[in-house]
Amino acid sequence: MRPQHAQHDCDAGSCHPALGDLLQGRSKQLTASSTCGMNSPQKYCIIGYLEAEEKCFLCDSRYPYNPYTQHNSHMVENVITTFEPERKKKWWQSENGIDHVSIRLDLETLFQFSHLILTFKTFRPAAMLVERSTDFGQTWKVFRYFAHDCAASFPNISSGPAKSVGDVVCDSRYSDIEPSTEGEVVLKALDPSFEIENPYVPYIQDLITLTNLRINFTKLHTLGDALLGRRHSDPLEKYYYAIYEMVVRGSCFCNGHASQCDSVQNLRGDVFHQAGMVHGRCICHHNTEGLSCERCKDFYNDAPWRPAEGTRDNACKRCNCNSHSSRCHFDMAVYQASGGVSGGVCEDCQDNTTGQHCHKCKPSFYQDPLRAISDPQACLPCSCDPAGTVPGAVCESRTDPALGTVAGRCPCKENVEGARCDRCRANYYGLSGSDPLGCQPCNCHPLGSLPFSICDPATGECLCQRFTTGQRCEKCLAGYWGLGNSMYGCSPCDCDIGGSQNNLCSLKDGQCECLPNIVSRQCNEPAPGYFFLPLDYYIYEAEHAKPLSGSAPLDSDPAVVLRQPSAGRAVSWTGHGFARVPSGAGLGFVISNVPFAMDFDITVRYEPEVLAVSCVVAIRPAGILSGQHCKNKVLSQEPHELTLPATKRIAILQTPVCLEPETEYFVDVYFSQLSASGTKAKSFILIDSLGLIPRISSVENLCSEKDLDEYQKYHCIEIASEVGPHVLPEACARLIVSLSARIHNGAVACKCNPQGSLNASCSKLGGQCQCKANVVGRCCDTCSAGSYGFGFHGCYACECHPQGSLSALCDQVTGQCSCRRDVGGQRCSRCLAGYFGFPHCRPCPCNGHAELCDPLTGECLGCRGFTAGSRCERCMDGYYGNPLEGEPCHPCMCPGSPTSNRYFARSCYQDSQSAQLVCNCLEGYSGNQCDECPSGFYKNASSPGLDCAPCPCNNNIDLTDPESCNRVTGECTKCLHNTHGANCQFCKPGYFGSALNQSCQSCVCNLAGVHPAMCPGGDAACLCDPATGACPCLPNVLGATCDQCAPGYWHLASRKGCQTCDCDPKNSQSNQCDQLTGQCPCKPGYSGRCCKECEENYFGNPQSHCVACECNLEGTRQPSCDKATGACNCRAGVSGRLCDQCGRGFEKDFPSCPQCHLCFDQWDTEIAALAQTVQGLMRFAAKLEDKGGRMPSCDMRFKAFEDAISETERILRHPVLSLEMDPLHSLPFEFPDLNKSIEDIGEEADLVFGLLQHKIHLHRSFQYLKAISNIRKHSEVSLLAEQKTRGTTPIVRHSEDTRNEALTMLDHQVLNASIVLQQLRKIKSPGIQNLNEKVGICGVPGDQPCATAACGGALCRDSHGLRQCGGPDCTGALPLSSEAFRKAEETAVLLNNLTTQLQKPENQFEGIRKMAEDSKLKGSRFNGQLEMTMNKIKVDGEITKEYIQKAKDFLIDESAPPEDIEKVANYVLQINLPLTPQELTGMLGKLQSIMNHCEKYKLNNKRNIKREDPQTLLVEAQEADNGILLQDFTDVKRKYTILQEKLKTQGPPKVTLDKVKRLKKEAEKLAEETEKKIKRITDLEKKLQELNQTKQDKAELLRQLEEQVIAIKNEIMEQESKYATCKS
Repeated sequence: MRPQHAQHDCDAGSCHPALGDLLQGRSKQLTASSTCGMNSPQKYCIIGYLEAEEKCFLCDSRYPYNPYTQHNSHMVENVITTFEPERKKKWWQSENGIDHVSIRLDLETLFQFSHLILTFKTFRPAAMLVERSTDFGQTWKVFRYFAHDCAASFPNISSGPAKSVGDVVCDSRYSDIEPSTEGEVVLKALDPSFEIENPYVPYIQDLITLTNLRINFTKLHTLGDALLGRRHSDPLEKYYYAIYEMVVRGSCFCNGHASQCDSVQNLRGDVFHQAGMVHGRCICHHNTEGLSCERCKDFYNDAPWRPAEGTRDNACKRCNCNSHSSRCHFDMAVYQASGGVSGGVCEDCQDNTTGQHCHKCKPSFYQDPLRAISDPQACLPCSCDPAGTVPGAVCESRTDPALGTVAGRCPCKENVEGARCDRCRANYYGLSGSDPLGCQPCNCHPLGSLPFSICDPATGECLCQRFTTGQRCEKCLAGYWGLGNSMYGCSPCDCDIGGSQNNLCSLKDGQCECLPNIVSRQCNEPAPGYFFLPLDYYIYEAEHAKPLSGSAPLDSDPAVVLRQPSAGRAVSWTGHGFARVPSGAGLGFVISNVPFAMDFDITVRYEPEVLAVSCVVAIRPAGILSGQHCKNKVLSQEPHELTLPATKRIAILQTPVCLEPETEYFVDVYFSQLSASGTKAKSFILIDSLGLIPRISSVENLCSEKDLDEYQKYHCIEIASEVGPHVLPEACARLIVSLSARIHNGAVACKCNPQGSLNASCSKLGGQCQCKANVVGRCCDTCSAGSYGFGFHGCYACECHPQGSLSALCDQVTGQCSCRRDVGGQRCSRCLAGYFGFPHCRPCPCNGHAELCDPLTGECLGCRGFTAGSRCERCMDGYYGNPLEGEPCHPCMCPGSPTSNRYFARSCYQDSQSAQLVCNCLEGYSGNQCDECPSGFYKNASSPGLDCAPCPCNNNIDLTDPESCNRVTGECTKCLHNTHGANCQFCKPGYFGSALNQSCQSCVCNLAGVHPAMCPGGDAACLCDPATGACPCLPNVLGATCDQCAPGYWHLASRKGCQTCDCDPKNSQSNQCDQLTGQCPCKPGYSGRCCKECEENYFGNPQSHCVACECNLEGTRQPSCDKATGACNCRAGVSGRLCDQCGRGFEKDFPSCPQCHLCFDQWDTEIAALAQTVQGLMRFAAKLEDKGGRMPSCDMRFKAFEDAISETERILRHPVLSLEMDPLHSLPFEFPDLNKSIEDIGEEADLVFGLLQHKIHLHRSFQYLKAISNIRKHSEVSLLAEQKTRGTTPIVRHSEDTRNEALTMLDHQVLNASIVLQQLRKIKSPGIQNLNEKVGICGVPGDQPCATAACGGALCRDSHGLRQCGGPDCTGALPLSSEAFRKAEETAVLLNNLTTQLQKPENQFEGIRKMAEDSKLKGSRFNGQLEMTMNKIKVDGEITKEYIQKAKDFLIDESAPPEDIEKVANYVLQINLPLTPQELTGMLGKLQSIMNHCEKYKLNNKRNIKREDPQTLLVEAQEADNGILLQDFTDVKRKYTILQEKLKTQGPPKVTLDKVKRLKKEAEKLAEETEKKIKRITDLEKKLQELNQTKQDKAELLRQLEEQVIAIKNEIMEQESKYATCKS
């Protein structure tokens, strides 16, 4: 078959070759593993048991089949379809008795497989499978298994159905033993029951493509005679495989790119091509090629090869190589990277091009901007300076504004710039080809060098800022650090003078050299677990001092006054309390822990009891001083006098004393009263402690004069000496920390007591540990006053009872409080033993019979002498006497003593008159001495003594009745509660329940439901079950009282048992009937007690089915219908089968049906007579028929009458109808459906009657009938018209109202129109001509007629009828406006052109603007830092304002105590600004100098920028875009347009343009840098000015506050002095 032209369907999308039989033309490629008679003739037989004898034949397949000569040849090619006559004489047949046989088809290439059909001559195989191969028989995959018994033949294969299209299952539909011949096996490649969404997915392609097909037969069908061995020597000769026809449907596989195929081998002529053969080589379309169109053609690889799908042809795309190559290949990575646009990669690009599409120049070449890339001369060689160009690098290949590349621009070394890389970048020097970077960087430290400075171009030295040094300004001077750590450059070390070894620090992190146990960069923080000693650390408690007699002899040691802290109030003392020293006496203190040789101030803490007290302090060392520091300062042996004012709590000795370490000192302090009065009363003073305050000025090289001034200014000594919480100014804390570190050689260990502290850490200044509850002391090592029991839990609070103790303090070891008289307990919270009524304890009132009582109520405990009661005021039970009068208690003898086993009483008493003892006996005993048994009890004969036992009557007797039971035997005689029996243990007959629980109740039985013998009636009780009360019921009766029938029974009242309901099982809803009436629940349509009758308005046989009569209940009377026939029982005046219409002689108004007028009867009589006449005529006609004298015109009508009569007779003979009825009278009522037929017959009779009347000239009667009909017809029409008329009355009324409203509105509108018309008539309308003359619409003159006016007029028209107004020289409004509009349009076009021309410079401006925005971003970051600082300053300012306002409010408050006002004043005085005004002024001066330098640089730039006009315009445009000069961009466009006009007229040479471009770049760069520097300096100057102003405002506010505080303090001092004078 020759190739044909491509079909048009391939142009619209995918196309596919037609299906065919793949076996056609491939007989040589079809083989079988077994064929009969291949080597020699072979005998075979057919199954013929029904024949007279077996039939056997020979198979000779040594030669191909020939119908004439080789008709016994059964080779495998016989299965190929040939459409020859007598097709069943040729088949393929296998050898006899071989189970495993295969047929194989080998194809020359990959084909698409559709389905397989095998038509067998013999039985179909009992088991077989079909396999396919896609690699020419290398590997095989099973299509499907076929077996008569899948489980036996292929046990591991599922028997289906398949769950998906590719499942391999075993099918048993094509393996049955029937039919014995011409059975088929069908296999479809794709199961049609599954929907295939995409047929090109790999697993679907694998199912439908193949290169080889193999059918494996694995088991023959036998009939079992192979095991019998009869009638033939070899029974297997009858069993073999034989196939008439084998069809393998498929097509060549072309992936949707071909509609036709050709031979795989290019053979010449059609003789080698068998007709109908399916060839394997596709005739490809869509730019594809290959046997299966499986690849793209050469140079069509720009898109990936894909199979065609539906309307998408997925054609291969031609590669684009810009005319520089003729070869390409597809690259999937490139295709995906392009977003699925292009994947073709060109090969062997020519003309110095390269790239995927040969679209760019090779390295060392660049694209000529004036040539397209497809031009053979588009790529030019690069020209780069080798010294500044990166070795081996090439220039940029093309210009791309988006990428920022310029064609021919060389890649410079890192520190080189220029289009040819021929100059160094800014801040670099020394261009050299040997330098890999081209130029050496200045590497000036950005923070160590001056801003905007550059290095020396010869030496590379940088200009350094303050405190920095080095060639690159890369390091700090000695004593400074932190270059690069902050934006401020080098910072001072600021090592703490006391905590560090010296003022040197690490250049890297600024860490100073610290003394032991000190950390932090400045050595001003203690290490964890260490602290700095406070200024008042050395305190010596007065409680531990030695008492001195002095001038007043001591009667005893000074009293120690302990004081307990109170909640909510600050502690104003040290230690546990005070020593109360009398006037004239003293205290001796021992000091032995001096840490450092220096001067100390001595302080005395006290609380005076008189107004004024003074003391004398004498200090003496224990030995000879050996230190050098105090050698020149001889310790004065003279005592120092110190005044202790009543208004203070601490006094400081003004004269310092020099003390040395490792020396013991004795300090004696004597106190005396300064009062001038002559009173001899003894006065005392409370002394808290003695303290040593180190004098900071005596330590060498520690403080500067400024530090000492601040130390005095903020009153650090006074504040630090205060007891309790106080706010230490920052200046004081800093100096105290330095002092402590110096004199103690570092920080001191906390030494927190592990039992009393929460953890091992303490406060950094002071060393106060975090104490547990009720623990005090710096180390948390003692219990506070008012607590005790120091341990890991802390200390327990004493909790001494305020009413029971003498003091709130307790013993700190035992916790015992000091109790009042008659009070005891650790907390003094209860009375002593023998007392009660805390806190007013008094002796227990127990009448001498007990020592102890309840501590709260006073109730006596443990009464003696057989007494009892809350006061032991009576005898206990079993005894009698009078303890209140001293009479002892005696035992009751009832009859024995209370301690014996014969005591049967609860208590006893002595009769006051007879003095006889009377016992209160227990239950079961009686008599004065409880020696008798009472009623209800009997004497237990088995007991030797008196042992009364209760009668065993189960609480069913009256215990007060002496005859209720026998007192000897205990037998019950009078049972109560409806019980009986010897022990009253049973319910009486006729009662049920439990006698033991007294719950016997009468039996309640329904007399109708029990047996009469068990319930005789009357007064006799019914007998029931004695335990449950169940009554003995009659048959089919249920219930405990026999009061209801069993389900399905009724009629309890018969007193014979319940009778069965007998409900009809078919017609009732259930078998449960009403128990009173026996009515069963009937289904709809049934009634009767047993539902065995039809319901009202139903008829029929209830045993089979009841049918609804469907009678209209409004038209019937009871019964509504006959239950046998279903005929409705109509009431008078109603007729119809369902009694749903009015009868004859009544009006048609159902259901009322009023009787017609009396005239109806007259007409009805006439009609009846006419009917009789018709009947006579009918009989007459019948006689005529008998005689053969019919009238031809009546034959058809008589035939109809005969049919109707026959139908009526047939209905009358129906067995449902009753034969006893009179058919003439009852037929219309019992058969409503016949009424209509009779009426129809009557109508037909009327017609016949009319015809006959016409023939016999009975015109009068006929006219009467017609008249009646007309009357009736017109009457109905009249009634209908009347009803319609009544319904339209409201509509007519509404229409009338609407019409009236419309007329009113029209009148109103007419009136308004007339008014408006009158007003219009009053208006004088000017003529168009006058308007034309005045305005000049079309031109001057405007008063000429249209024929002579050159410019026309407003109403003028030309010869064509068009309006004529205006002209070339006309100056009217219309011509001028038209000309203006035209010019406006031309201007718009020019502006659009100008916009297009300005697009290129705007793009350049956009690039410059982006660079400016980058610079702006950097500046905004710096601005953000400044704003953060400013915000912080604002917050500090708000806090300061709030603090000042609080201080003012506090100072104004008159109720504020003087001490608090003094504290506030001291705290305010200690506030110090971080920077003084002088420092701020210096910093501003420094910034001003920087600004001046920048201003000069700015002026120089302006001088350099002024160049030629083009350069000036470009720079101005650049600055306008970046916001530097802030000019209007419209003005820049105007200048640029002027420049373009000049350039167009002058035609500037190329040299000028290059110069303009170069100057433009330099101007842009300079403008950018200038903008950055000026903006940065301007913002910085502004922020610093705001900062300076804020600092100055704060300084002014603080200065004012300080003045106010000083004035208040002075006033307080004056008031204090006056107060002291008044008190004295």
